[in-house]
Amino acid sequence: MSNNLQRVTLIVLILLAALLITQAAFSLQWPLAHDEAPLFYEALLMQGGQTPYKDFFDFQMPGSYLTYYILGILSNFGPLRIRILDLIFLAAISTITYFAMRRFGKLTALAAPILFALKYLEGGPALSLQREYLILIFISLSIWIGVTESQTFVKRLSLGLLYGLAATLKPHAALGLLPFLLFDIASLGQRRELTLPTLAKQIILPTAIGFSIPISLIALYLTITHSLFPLIDIIRNYVPLYTQINSEMAITPSAERMAYLLNQVWGLGGHALWLIPATFGIYLNQNRQTYLLASLALIYALYPALTGQFFPYHYIPFIYTIILIASLSLSSNYQLPITNPSMAPLAPLRASLQSPISLILLTTILLTVRPSQTFLRQLQGKDIATSSERSAEIADFLAENLEPGDQVQPLDWTGGTLLAMLETRAPIATSYVFDFYFYHHISNPYIQSLRADFMTQLQESKPRFIIEVTAIDKPWVTGEDTSRDFPELRKFLNENYSVTIEHEDYIIYEIR
Repeated sequence: MSNNLQRVTLIVLILLAALLITQAAFSLQWPLAHDEAPLFYEALLMQGGQTPYKDFFDFQMPGSYLTYYILGILSNFGPLRIRILDLIFLAAISTITYFAMRRFGKLTALAAPILFALKYLEGGPALSLQREYLILIFISLSIWIGVTESQTFVKRLSLGLLYGLAATLKPHAALGLLPFLLFDIASLGQRRELTLPTLAKQIILPTAIGFSIPISLIALYLTITHSLFPLIDIIRNYVPLYTQINSEMAITPSAERMAYLLNQVWGLGGHALWLIPATFGIYLNQNRQTYLLASLALIYALYPALTGQFFPYHYIPFIYTIILIASLSLSSNYQLPITNPSMAPLAPLRASLQSPISLILLTTILLTVRPSQTFLRQLQGKDIATSSERSAEIADFLAENLEPGDQVQPLDWTGGTLLAMLETRAPIATSYVFDFYFYHHISNPYIQSLRADFMTQLQESKPRFIIEVTAIDKPWVTGEDTSRDFPELRKFLNENYSVTIEHEDYIIYEIR
């Protein structure tokens, strides 16, 4: 890379870093949004002594609840403290990424964390503290460990531990461990040490021990709290139904499922343009470390298809890994060993291509990296999100009217009710935190049993307030065997409750 282009690249990175710092400062004003409010409210329930699966119904993995439980303790559920913790996570991921990528050159080590952090903040509050983002702590650490030339017992144990922890948040995140195992096995094979006992002793055993530690601790916790069998019941009966819901919140018919998956996989969540500089980054850096990163990117490109859902946050691990590879187009490859001796004569050609390839990366950055829409709304003095105003109104109502012993039942998911209940510490009336699972696969016996159990609990508790969000942004499931009707619930409301507040996007019912 020429000195002039290197200076231009450094200036661009400095400007991007300034934009990153500015957006990070503005993000401190972001409210809790999307999945944050439900998960933090469930963490509040856990602080009150309730246990996931046994005392409240949800289908997230145990590691998610424990992580949010810890975040709730550290933040006391204050939005500013939560945003600070969010930025601490981002700073930690960025720092680890810098040290992991430093072997490829300073520009690469700087570009990778800056570009990813910008793409993360670009998602706004809806992407904040998603489980895939929390998993990046483990992925980035594994890359830092895995890019070293040789593996040891401690490193293999650590890799297993990291992906075991990732699996407690999202089980299929553990697939990222496969490239490390395969490259480790290939390395042993090159040294002609690959026998079955050697493979088991040197690679499989320490990795399996590390992986099993967090899984075993989680299983022990679930057993002690009598939550293991309720979780197994949810995994067997509800999760297969939920995975049929696609990113448009519609049921994917079985006959169309394969075509839908293939179509979504090729789209890469709208991030396919990064493949261009990433391809050149691999070309300039043909070595074990680069191929390892490329294998991780491939795994996490397929990651959303494993559940059949393609929500933006499912692509966070892919965005992270593909940006790391794209940043390799800024590396000083001639300083790195070439694993294939036959490629040595091409080294001068590859060095001469670094300048135009760096320009391709800069062009990709200009085309794909954008300020967050939330950040732009803040600059214009507009509301950050429509649900924020709604949750503030509901919180004000609950703060003024809720008395000791009163209970509240939300008929909502991510529409603001749970955020209001979190802010006012309002106790919930039933074990059902959301209502959206009552409206899909309604002919399925399991969903019918959930409806019946919900109505039994509601009739027994008769909460003082029931809050129903009716806004257009409520994530209703559509498609085959879905409905917006719940006759038993509507009859119960008509017979026992009167409308206290009715807005165009929510209704508050009070018991007569």
